[in-house]
Amino acid sequence: MNKHITKIVLGLLIMSIIAVPNAAAEVPVPELIMIDEGMIDPDSMYMDMDFARLQINPGYSNMQIKPGNSDEVTVTVTNKDNETITAAPFVSVVTYSDNLFEKSWVTITPVSADIAPDTKQEFLIEVNIPQDADIGHYSTSIAFTDDVMPTPYPTPYPDYLNSMHLSVDVWTPPNIRIQTPFLHDRVKSGENYDYKIKLENIADKDISINPEISDNNRMYDFGPFGSMSPAFEDDAITITAPSVVKAGETAIINVHLEVPDDSKGSYSGGIDLNIDDPSIREWDGQVQMNFEVWIQPTEPYTKTFTTRTDGPVTIEISSNPFSEYAYAMWMGADTQNQEEPSFDVTLENESGEVKMTLVKTTCTGKVSLGMSNFPPWESDSTGIYQDLSASYTEEYSASGAAGDWTLGILPDNADMFSYTITFGPGE
Repeated sequence: MNKHITKIVLGLLIMSIIAVPNAAAEVPVPELIMIDEGMIDPDSMYMDMDFARLQINPGYSNMQIKPGNSDEVTVTVTNKDNETITAAPFVSVVTYSDNLFEKSWVTITPVSADIAPDTKQEFLIEVNIPQDADIGHYSTSIAFTDDVMPTPYPTPYPDYLNSMHLSVDVWTPPNIRIQTPFLHDRVKSGENYDYKIKLENIADKDISINPEISDNNRMYDFGPFGSMSPAFEDDAITITAPSVVKAGETAIINVHLEVPDDSKGSYSGGIDLNIDDPSIREWDGQVQMNFEVWIQPTEPYTKTFTTRTDGPVTIEISSNPFSEYAYAMWMGADTQNQEEPSFDVTLENESGEVKMTLVKTTCTGKVSLGMSNFPPWESDSTGIYQDLSASYTEEYSASGAAGDWTLGILPDNADMFSYTITFGPGE
């Protein structure tokens, strides 16, 4: 059925439905899919397929190969069909890879094989990366037959049925270690902050750098009310850095932040270090930045409670171990500008404010060796320890009596806290 006949048939069908109001329920409409050549029944399209049924193991393989080196994987192909299948594997380059994979990089042995029903055949796939290959991620497919997945519309690239996916990560050990991969801080409007990014050149040659605010890494925050503008613009950040990191030395990149007055919200972005070295991929040469403009509350949090007996009242208040401050430390950020949390605590009963005594102050934390940036064997003694969490606790006591009480807590430099109220009969 050609296109003109199809249009005529559909036109007559529509006219008949319009002419007779109740005809719509009486005229059966076939479930057909329109394509360029006519109409195809979607059920029969797949039922009538004639393709080789092979089992590919593994169906996915990932390799990490340095330029000039090679790697290989053995693939077992099992014939699940009822007749002998000829498998002649070939490279099918996929289009969604970061880099274009070259067919000449692959050698497959044997070139082809006749596989009888319920038997297996092994193929050795060897991948050779040339010395001048670009660093990056490559994806491709190895098809063992030319059977493709049918589609009701033309596709520019075939989807081979009997195939495996091959992912190749071409890399070299980095010549520069970025020892400060994150800048994460809680800042106040109208104040200035300074941060340092350390770059260690472990190569035997000088490497050029040109740090600047990354246009591709500019992000906006999303909250409960949708997209929000950043707390300040990129021009609030000034970067000062050398143009070269000398061989075997460590360079310091200075980042100065001037938070504008009346800033609100947060800023998320990044610094592109522009490291002139093929071992550093584009996304690896980025330093992420996140700054939260801190608004200090002026009114305390209040909690009312009732005691039924006389006795001392003990109040324990702790900053959350996974608060903004602890998170900044965990991210490897420079927290020298951070102030430790504290609390202004009041306690009142029916007679008025009750005097409290600070019993003790406790600081707790968890430390890991080399978790965030580098393993212990690649860190020096000053950078081997990584803070994972931190908590600050204050404990107060007061003389108690049966009745109604109100506890007031005004946190300072604490975006999260918890409290415990203990009361009971006296001795």
